[in-house]
Amino acid sequence: MSTLDRLREILTAHFGVEADEVQPDATFAELDLDSLAIVEFALVVEKAFGVPVGEDEVSPQATVTDALALLGAKGVPGDD
Repeated sequence: MSTLDRLREILTAHFGVEADEVQPDATFAELDLDSLAIVEFALVVEKAFGVPVGEDEVSPQATVTDALALLGAKGVPGDD
C-alpha cells in the first residue's frame, strides 16, 4: 500500500473524509480539518508511520502532497 493510500485510509477512517476527496493537491482545510483536527491528524500519522510529526509541521493550508513530502523527508518510503 502506498503512502498516499495509507493517508487516504487515515483521513477516511478517523476524520470522515470521502476517499475520492483525498487528492494530492487538496488542502487539509478543503478536507474540513481545522486546527484541532490537524493536531489529531499529526498524532495519528505519527503512530501509523512511526515517525515524529510535530503539530507545527502540518497546517490547514498544507496539501496532501505536502504531507507526503514531510513523511518522505522523515524516511517513510513512497510505497510499501
